[in-house]
Amino acid sequence: MNKRVTEIIKDIQKKAVKPLYVFDGDEPFYIDVLCDAFEDHLLDEAEKDFNQTVFYGKDTDWAQVVNACRSYPTFANRRVVILKEAADLKNFNQLEAYFKQPAETTTLVVCYKHKKIDGRSSMIKTIKAHGIHESFMKLKDYELPDWILNYAQGHQMKISASNCDLLAAYLGNDLKKIVNELKKLQINIPQGAEITGELIEKYIGISKEYNVFEFPKSILSRNAEQSFRIARYFMSNPKEHPLVVITAMLYTEFNKLYRFHYTRGMSSQEAASLLKINPYFMKDYTRYAQSFNLKQTAEAIHLIAEYNQAAVGIKSSGNPNTILKELTYKLITL
Repeated sequence: MNKRVTEIIKDIQKKAVKPLYVFDGDEPFYIDVLCDAFEDHLLDEAEKDFNQTVFYGKDTDWAQVVNACRSYPTFANRRVVILKEAADLKNFNQLEAYFKQPAETTTLVVCYKHKKIDGRSSMIKTIKAHGIHESFMKLKDYELPDWILNYAQGHQMKISASNCDLLAAYLGNDLKKIVNELKKLQINIPQGAEITGELIEKYIGISKEYNVFEFPKSILSRNAEQSFRIARYFMSNPKEHPLVVITAMLYTEFNKLYRFHYTRGMSSQEAASLLKINPYFMKDYTRYAQSFNLKQTAEAIHLIAEYNQAAVGIKSSGNPNTILKELTYKLITL
């Protein structure tokens, strides 16, 4: 969990909150977590009916929000006003006047999801002067495995670095989707148990063998039998395994290997940082480098780029299955 999110949730639990919170950015997961925490835990159940108001940007106007914030609490110490989908609120900038003088007996929570408030405007300075502003941006692809590992450990689940990479490769950087899938595992395995490839396949549906994460590994290891077996599986399920996704993953892994060839003399930690991978995987790239030297790695990258164009129909009208079979053969035999 994000450190600032954890700190704010602790403040909510202690009821030691500011009069103004504004959350923005293109990562909605943390904004939703914080919004739920304010909505569910800041007021007691008996206080919510008269003292908690939830607005949606597209269904309200700024004056209604301000009027609710200026109202005094009833049989409680504070009011809670939550503005969801704030990016859809017309004349959002009109709220700045209230931000300059927020009511001390109200906590206003503004959830400005999927966008950032213009940082060049005076509004951000105003918010920071009188409350809390946090931006949450989507994680980079290379940050996802560590995030998954930390989340699993924080919820008493064990998972290997390779299975973190597998989940990241298949689920992408949608944190809500990742958490939902991990919750499936959490309710189906004993506390403290390890998330294995078999469990991932059973409860999430990602094959531990036939997937776009294992395919590049088999190519990089020059394991022809496994490479063609996975390729045949992809060819039998083209809708679930688009060729452009396969070539993209191949390019990513060979590009990492290309950079690995230039890490000679670096420590394992420095090299892992350059490649943006978990140091756990450095031994794999050491092994891959024995299968593909620098020249062969560069040739593989050019080959993948050429077949990626064919995958999207540029300079080719070939069958995707034929294209994948040719690419697999040419990479294995470089």
